[in-house]
Amino acid sequence: MLADVSDTTTRERMVSTAMTLFRREGYQATSWRRLVEQAGTPWGSAYHHFPGGKEQLAVAAIELGTTVVAKTIRRAFERNETVEDAVSWWYRKAGEALAADGYRGGCPLATITLEMAHASPAITKACQDAFAAWHVLLVDLLTGHGAENAEDLATAIVNNLEGALLVSRIRRSPDPLERAARHVALVIRAGNGERG
Repeated sequence: MLADVSDTTTRERMVSTAMTLFRREGYQATSWRRLVEQAGTPWGSAYHHFPGGKEQLAVAAIELGTTVVAKTIRRAFERNETVEDAVSWWYRKAGEALAADGYRGGCPLATITLEMAHASPAITKACQDAFAAWHVLLVDLLTGHGAENAEDLATAIVNNLEGALLVSRIRRSPDPLERAARHVALVIRAGNGERG
């Protein structure tokens, strides 16, 4: 029983470390040796959990990033009554996390997606699945909040967030995220006005 718990903890540490390093430094710049050392795991257990090496670990890290963002999206809509407030809350939390990370991070998938798109079929598919999952979740939540244009709005929300995270990272400021949240609020209000 203890061995199972230890194995799970080792695997989780590897995946969490990979998500952080890939987000900050990219896939190519993060060596397998660095991943193992940062996670504090023995070489043997690393290969035991990820016999496919760094690529297999990257897919697991992408899946973790997908889950982390999905939880944040759900939390945003659970804690706020309106879509505008939910989006503002989400963007604000993204800005706070980015600042806390010294403007080194951002979206857990952006860096690896840009770097590895079409270089690794497994990583590309994992990234495609991640963004698709976020889109479906957002559409469901938006529809539940009465948005008639949920498909387009979900796309606009994610696109704005991704771009704002990049610019915030470059400027080392949450201001682009704040502006993006205000822009999305205008889009939401315009959609509500059209329905009225």
